[in-house]
Amino acid sequence: MKIRLYQKYGSIIFVVLYLMLASPADASAQVKNNQLKELSSALSEEQFAAPATVFGGVGRKFPIWQSGLDLLILSSPHYSAFRNQLELSNRVYWGEWWYSDRWGVKGLLSEQSFTMFGESGNRPQVNTSHQGLLAKTQQSLAESWKISAGLGLAKTEFVLESQRKLGNSLVSEFRIGFEFSADLWTEVGILTIDSASGSGSEDQRLGSTGYLIGMSYGF
Repeated sequence: MKIRLYQKYGSIIFVVLYLMLASPADASAQVKNNQLKELSSALSEEQFAAPATVFGGVGRKFPIWQSGLDLLILSSPHYSAFRNQLELSNRVYWGEWWYSDRWGVKGLLSEQSFTMFGESGNRPQVNTSHQGLLAKTQQSLAESWKISAGLGLAKTEFVLESQRKLGNSLVSEFRIGFEFSADLWTEVGILTIDSASGSGSEDQRLGSTGYLIGMSYGF
């Protein structure tokens, strides 16, 4: 008789203890399950979130159109003139159109002047102008930094007193820029323009290499 009572009440006590222990475990498992779901959802949203752009998260990161002015603060002409002279009058006007964030085209007009070699008081001034078109590529380095490079051709005019020569120039450039705002950039770089006025005995090398600093506005 006592054995049956023990069995009866022992079973009841066992069931009560099981329910008491199982309930917290179920609650803890449910909390962990909810936390895993929230973490998985957050990671999924972060993975597929569109990168931030100047247009509020959609579209392109860089402007489609951009125009600017460069000062060739240090220039080395490719002919008999004084090199590495600080000439703030040497400048480049340019505009760009970007087919995508990566590829674009650039038109430029460069105006430069240099003092030729000669005796003191007899150093004529040479003036050159270059009208060119370049194919360009650019790449983002960080949130506010980018680099770009271009290669193209230009028509060059070389004027020294009554002498005037024309040539087709190869143009290359490399630039690194910093974004002040969504539309305004400042850049530094190097621009090389190189050609010859012909292939005969009167041939003269034209162009220059200039180290530049510039500002540009995009839209």
